[in-house]
Amino acid sequence: MKKNSFFKTVTKLLIIFVIFGFLTAMIDYLRMKSGEVPVINISKYNDKSRIQTYRGIFYKAERKVTVSVNEPLTDSSNMNFSILIFKLDVPRQFKELKSVYSLNTKEVENCQEPAKLYYADKDVKVYTYCLEDIKLTKDNKEETLLSYLAKDNTIIDEVDSELSYLGLHTDQSTLIFNDQNNISKTGLTMYKCNRPNINDVYIGPESMIFQSDFCTYKDDDFKFMSTVVEEEKTTANTEEKQKEVIYEDEQYRYEFDEVKSDRIFIVTPAVRGKEEMRYPLRDIINGNILTLEELAAKGLKYNKIDKVKEQEELLKKQQQEEQKNNQQ
Repeated sequence: MKKNSFFKTVTKLLIIFVIFGFLTAMIDYLRMKSGEVPVINISKYNDKSRIQTYRGIFYKAERKVTVSVNEPLTDSSNMNFSILIFKLDVPRQFKELKSVYSLNTKEVENCQEPAKLYYADKDVKVYTYCLEDIKLTKDNKEETLLSYLAKDNTIIDEVDSELSYLGLHTDQSTLIFNDQNNISKTGLTMYKCNRPNINDVYIGPESMIFQSDFCTYKDDDFKFMSTVVEEEKTTANTEEKQKEVIYEDEQYRYEFDEVKSDRIFIVTPAVRGKEEMRYPLRDIINGNILTLEELAAKGLKYNKIDKVKEQEELLKKQQQEEQKNNQQ
């Protein structure tokens, strides 16, 4: 009798537990359907993917946070709700947030090319894959994504907050995002790497799949990372007052007002596991690693002389001198 009584008690407790589990699941499901955050659960937040997960006894729910975990459900996106193995729809019966961005991309037809470095700084490297360019419209103003990145690289985080997080790649570190919210006209996929010294971002068409060279170390950011550094004079040099030609082609001559090329270096910082590197200016110019225009954009100051105009002015000056002598 005691054994039967024990089993009856356990059975009743199990039934109560199951009923309670399903009851709490339905309560939180109805809360999410009405735009409220579920409460009878354990909550966990992933700050990289911005996914907040709620785990109840028999259910799992998720949302993508826009700004803060304290925001109401109406400010979030990508809600889903599953009871055991059954997924339930969470229709948004409230105002859908309108994206402040729109993206316009142009795909490369019959693309066979590898990913291209689009932008780099000390914080992040952004690659495009099979895209000619990316234009972003914000506040009714369209500019290239590159120009936005140059102003503030956090634009990438703002863009991925508008995308849908699909989970991790098979490497268990790379985040996958897809445009299920229609902020782009032709579709978009994004991979965000999360490996030691590699936090690259890859942006491509909706059909883009993870390539073998994605999220691998590449020493390819020299043009973005290098800066011009001019060392101070250490000793007096009489030649420094002379002009120094640093490059010359058929049309132009590029020169300094003084001899100083041996004091100018192109420097890349210690970043992403790589040590600081210093290269003499003349090695960069003679090796065609950077053009004079690219060096000027980095702050190198020099005189650009049009040799044809210089000869014309010299000839004109000589003619004026001859006329002056003849008049005398």
